[in-house]
Amino acid sequence: MKRKIILCILFVFCVCSALSATKRTIPVDVVLMIDKSVSMQDPGKFDSLKKWVVNELIEQMLIPGDKIEIYQFYERPEYVNSISLKNEEDKQELIDAINSIKPNGRFTDIGKALDKISVVANSLRSNNKYKILLLITDLEQDAPLASKYAGKQKKFKSPYLVESRIIKHDKWYEITLDMSIQDRVIETTQELFGDIEKNKNTDRTEANQDDALIKANKDNNN
Repeated sequence: MKRKIILCILFVFCVCSALSATKRTIPVDVVLMIDKSVSMQDPGKFDSLKKWVVNELIEQMLIPGDKIEIYQFYERPEYVNSISLKNEEDKQELIDAINSIKPNGRFTDIGKALDKISVVANSLRSNNKYKILLLITDLEQDAPLASKYAGKQKKFKSPYLVESRIIKHDKWYEITLDMSIQDRVIETTQELFGDIEKNKNTDRTEANQDDALIKANKDNNN
């Protein structure tokens, strides 16, 4: 029964995102972690990322009542802002916070960023709102020796990503995470939501991270 309720809410969120965010009435918590490492300076990465966050996530998906926790990461994750959306002024504050992030950080520790998302998400569990956990990165790991995730990987692998959905935009990835806060992962993009009903009876426990990759439509990259 609980799973059916979750799927129904996901379906509503899907339709609302595809048509008009103002039609969604159920508020959610969003934890957004943005990669600000130097590698994100490459063409097709940070500028494209910010355009998607502003035009798609903020302008189309979020509604009054949503709360968004914003973090940036490179060698370590850093708090940026926490905003509860009530009006256009709050939305502009959110856009200003995103615009304040610059891709100038040395090293990239995606493992540490994922650990931080888990901690933040757990801290929000008591309010009973649905959680959307987003990691936005090029997946290029370059952690310092002091990190437990030390070393370089062209495409970072992690147990956290096994239950994730990964959508490629331009030269970066939008990753929606399931860290066991709900029974199922809460997806946030139109391409992903369309897959919910088709795969609702599929066991993804042993899913491969590469198999979960969904290529974004060309319209999303313009």
